[in-house]
Amino acid sequence: MNINDIIRERPVGTKANKIVCELITKEAVKAGLEKTSLPFECMTWDKQTSFVQFGDVKVEVFPSPFSKSFIGTGKLLKIQSLEELNETEISNKIVLLHGEISKEPFMPKNFPFYYPDNHKKIIEKLENSSPKAILALTKKHPMCGLEPFPLFEDGNFDIPSAYCGISDSDTLLKLSGEVYTEINSNVEEANGEQIVVTKRSNIKKGKVIVCAHLDSKYGTPGALDNATGVFVMIEIMKRLKYYDGEYDIDFVPFNGEEYYGVKGQLTYLDYIKQQNNNIKLVINIDSPGHKDSKTSLSLYNFDSKMRDWIENRIRSNEHVTKGEEWYAGDHSMFAFQGISCIAVTSSNLSETVLDITHTPNDTKENISLDILKETSNFLTEIIESYD
Repeated sequence: MNINDIIRERPVGTKANKIVCELITKEAVKAGLEKTSLPFECMTWDKQTSFVQFGDVKVEVFPSPFSKSFIGTGKLLKIQSLEELNETEISNKIVLLHGEISKEPFMPKNFPFYYPDNHKKIIEKLENSSPKAILALTKKHPMCGLEPFPLFEDGNFDIPSAYCGISDSDTLLKLSGEVYTEINSNVEEANGEQIVVTKRSNIKKGKVIVCAHLDSKYGTPGALDNATGVFVMIEIMKRLKYYDGEYDIDFVPFNGEEYYGVKGQLTYLDYIKQQNNNIKLVINIDSPGHKDSKTSLSLYNFDSKMRDWIENRIRSNEHVTKGEEWYAGDHSMFAFQGISCIAVTSSNLSETVLDITHTPNDTKENISLDILKETSNFLTEIIESYD
């Protein structure tokens, strides 16, 4: 497969997402592997120009992904802390969140893997207070290159919302009284698919999972995040065509890491729970192959003997390095269960790659195919030798 076939805007439920699923299926068939299709329902989203207007003053805003739409007027109230939110009557108002309360994006409501208490309190307060709409002033996203970033990205959130950058703060914070607001956002029902491609073992001592999320955010071609991971997963799949080891291997292109409902992940977890699998190892590949990096591996829940074995292999390979633990990826849902995991990414993830991800700049020019092929070889050797 050519990596350019994967590099395209491919959110869950979209035509491009389904094309990539079909491409992965074709590669699985070539490798003689068994494919399972796990369908699920999801939502797709698109937006149009949106703005806030007061007299002759007009400020463009950006609809939050999966937001409900809103067109109308309302009194503008400015809130910058939970305390202020608790003390202010915001029913039927248009609320502008800024400062401390908008410094980081809110996790989706009732997110199954991580939903911090302070996010829950603010979201519950907002929904119980029934404002007409929410606007947010935001800076740079702490975990990607977006500036400004959407404060909310949640199809289950009941209140229409939009966001804009700090550059508009002087204008918006000076407004008072009734403002006219248009949040032009459209959400539609769709269908998605979680693919599972399996190499069966005759010995069946347990299962190895090799995963890489295939979906992207809206507005990005998602080259590093995560076409590179899917490419490496497929290369491993092809290299293990004649694997005759002790473990079943599930190759899982997770379809939902960038989606507020993580539908693909939840569908797969339900699938393996019904099978009562004994998972021995998870390898999650997310954003490897930046042209100025090595491949970084972080390790979770290994005993000292196995950790030493893997670290010795890392030290003996000039293309890979040991990295720090990080949990903003699909390995975390297994690591939190005590399962042995390897997270694979670019060694410059925090200082370089995260400034590219989720943006239009996440393009093939940032990728080294040589690094991806070396990564595929190294991980294949790990799986073939794993005991």
